[in-house]
Amino acid sequence: MSLYEMTVPCFTQMLRALQGFLKKGEARAQEVGFDPKNLLQSRLAPDMHNLASQVQFTCTQAQEAVLRLSKHPLPKLDTPSDMAQANALIEQTLQMLSLTDRARIDEAAQRPLAIELSNGMAFDMTGSEYALNWVIPQFYFHLTTAYSILRHNGVPLGKADYVPHMFAYLRKPAA
Repeated sequence: MSLYEMTVPCFTQMLRALQGFLKKGEARAQEVGFDPKNLLQSRLAPDMHNLASQVQFTCTQAQEAVLRLSKHPLPKLDTPSDMAQANALIEQTLQMLSLTDRARIDEAAQRPLAIELSNGMAFDMTGSEYALNWVIPQFYFHLTTAYSILRHNGVPLGKADYVPHMFAYLRKPAA
């Protein structure tokens, strides 16, 4: 499996799932009569980031994967303050993913890559190591945390919401 296949298509389908989570969250908020912005401020524990940050971090991981592997500078994404901004950030990320040069991503597999964090920690690895050991786990951590925050707040999400793309493979019963 190529580096591109491990990242871009997976990020794309899971960001679409995240859009579905937020849509259900917004519908649930309206159903019970509260502002959907409240969901964006929700968190699982006092020392964890809120839903708005989880959406931002999920999009950041997808965008940074493409940009780091393509040797482009990294932008700083803003944390959404409402559901419209959250959805716009996801759409912006999906647009970027759709324009990704597959060959350029795959060429980065063995290229050295450095990650320097704001706290002074630095990591040196190859493009493949970065994808497998850093960006994919980070992406899914923040995506799953967003899902969990919404579930914790009573949004009726289930496995089918998490992997809606799997229904494309659903075998039709014999007639």
